[in-house]
Amino acid sequence: VNLDDFLLPEKIEDTTNPILTLESEIENTTDFNSTPMTKSLTNPFIGRTWKTQVDKMLTQLATLDRIRKDLNQKIQTYYYLRKLLDQHADPAMIKDFIERKQGKRKAKDTWH
Repeated sequence: VNLDDFLLPEKIEDTTNPILTLESEIENTTDFNSTPMTKSLTNPFIGRTWKTQVDKMLTQLATLDRIRKDLNQKIQTYYYLRKLLDQHADPAMIKDFIERKQGKRKAKDTWH
């Protein structure tokens, strides 16, 4: 009986660099596209005055529903409203305008 048949094989050390192996696998298996994968959005609420922009935003918020597409548009609308408030010299004036258009309680929901 040969005892070598019953012994576990010796551990053989792998001398290859795993990082280099991984890099070559990535290079070989991926199709690299040099164009960025981001999407550029333009502000759909651009208007002559901030009042025009806010009117468009409030109209959009009032007509949107609870389906996914509308929720995404609602998030986008709130984003541009916040951006407008941050960039305006007197954001309190915009908030007062929204309050007059929507009422005090609903207006608070718009920016909180």
